Amino acid sequence: MISPASAAWGVVGHDAAVERLRRQIVVGQVRHATLVSGPAGVGKRTLVTAWLKALNCQHPPAPGEFCGECRACAKIERGVHPDIQRFDLESQAAASARKGGMNRQITIETARDVRSSAAIRPIEGRWRVVVIDDAETLAETAQEALLKTLEEPPPSMLLVLLSDDQEALLPTILSRCQLIDLKPVASSAIEVMLVERGAGNAAELARMAQGRPGWALRALTKPALAEQHLSDVEEAIDWLSGDSYQRVVTAIKQADRFAKGRAETLDRLTILHTVWRDLLLIGSNLPDRVTYLAPRDRLSMLAANWTLSDLKRGLVAVQTCISDLEANVRPRLAMETMVLQWPNR
Repeated sequence: MISPASAAWGVVGHDAAVERLRRQIVVGQVRHATLVSGPAGVGKRTLVTAWLKALNCQHPPAPGEFCGECRACAKIERGVHPDIQRFDLESQAAASARKGGMNRQITIETARDVRSSAAIRPIEGRWRVVVIDDAETLAETAQEALLKTLEEPPPSMLLVLLSDDQEALLPTILSRCQLIDLKPVASSAIEVMLVERGAGNAAELARMAQGRPGWALRALTKPALAEQHLSDVEEAIDWLSGDSYQRVVTAIKQADRFAKGRAETLDRLTILHTVWRDLLLIGSNLPDRVTYLAPRDRLSMLAANWTLSDLKRGLVAVQTCISDLEANVRPRLAMETMVLQWPNR
């Protein structure tokens, strides 16, 4: 059941986070630095946008809520409020392109821009808000440069970090922020949300979303996203269906992609992890609980080749690989070690 506060904010599945932020507005104890973390598509941007509306709404229907129609709410929704500035890899890339450079990390130069922006007094509202998206890509020097702002924040400044991976940030950053960790949302809640928006394939999309309402909404408006996801599922099944040599070749290819597309590679591994989980469910005579319905017959044929112990070993190997990559183990080593742990057909 969705709480009244979450419903008012339009947030699915994060009732505790909504209530925590709403309560701070009501009692006037808003923290100057907040880190919102969680998997890509879990709803971090939706939560923060609603929070900023509640902070700035000119005609709130109740304390800690927002009307969604006033000038401030409309500007925040469109991303043009003068007191809110966002920094991320995309905005940095645009600036870098003008200077003739590119970077896949948020650099110390951007961190210095953040500090300069934070010092500006608000124009229309009570707060000057600086949002740093893609915070997991902050270079260590950039994080160290942010510490000055976190330790001595201007009185009217709010710093908001959005990160897919909280562990990528320095302990000194984490210790100075209010931490809000968003967990995957129940498929039933995502399905209800999709049904309310008229989705004819709500149940299938909710399963594919794997707890990420943001991903489900994007897939609803962009069917090609779901089609690509299913294509990635088939590729994952092909990978574990191959012989030992084919598995290692694919592992090397995926490892070489990691430097160019960390997030995309981790997404593929997450899909691979879910495929092994579905195989384990089928092997445990629980086929109705699988995530991927379309290739279920193919998965059933594969599962018949292995014991439950085999399937568990494959699942654990993928989880270990993901953890190793997040801990900066060399991609080729992590990937090759993973496939060598898989049971043979």
